[in-house]
Amino acid sequence: MNELLIKLINEERKVISFKKGDIISFENDLCTKVRLVVSGHIRISSTTSNGQDIVYKDLFTNDLFGHNLIFSNNPRYRGDVICMENSEIIELSEEEFLSVLSNNIGILKGYLNYQSEDSKKLNQTLKIVSIPTSEEKLMYLLQLNHGEIKIKSITDLSAKLNISRETTSRIVHKLIKQNKISLINNVIKVK
Repeated sequence: MNELLIKLINEERKVISFKKGDIISFENDLCTKVRLVVSGHIRISSTTSNGQDIVYKDLFTNDLFGHNLIFSNNPRYRGDVICMENSEIIELSEEEFLSVLSNNIGILKGYLNYQSEDSKKLNQTLKIVSIPTSEEKLMYLLQLNHGEIKIKSITDLSAKLNISRETTSRIVHKLIKQNKISLINNVIKVK
C-alpha cells in the first residue's frame, strides 16, 4: 500500500496523531472511515466474558483498517482499536477511498493484492484458532512459514497463536527441550 500512502500524503491529507493507549474506536462503534496507518502499531482486539483477550489484528505502517467494514451491511467494529504505541493515521471517507482506487490502476492493483494477502492471513488465523492444542498451533505456524518464524518477542508470537504469553513461553521451552525446535536470535526453526 506504499503507493496509496504516498498519494495520500502528496494530497496533503491531515495526519492524525494518537498516543500509546489511545482508543481510536470501541467495539460496536460505527465504522465511517477507511484508515491508513502512517506510523506506529495499532491493535484490534476484544475481551471475552471470561476475561481472555482475543487479538484480531495487529496493524503497522501502510496497513489499512475499516476498508472492509465500511462496505458491509453492518459496519461496526468487532473489537476495540487501540494504539499499542504512538501512532499516526490518515482517514478517508467511503467516497474518497473509492475515488483514490478508481483514479489509479496501480493503487487499485496494490489494494486488491493487499486484500488477497489479508484474506490468506485470515484463513491462517482461523485455522490456528481451530487447532486444539498450543503445541500443534505453533508447529502449524512453523509449517506455514517453511519451518522458520522470525519473532519480535514471545508476546508477539502469542498474539499470532491466539494463546497466552505464559502458555506460548512454556510450549517454546518444552519443544526446545524435546529438540523439536530451536530459538536463536529471535528465529524459531524446526529441527
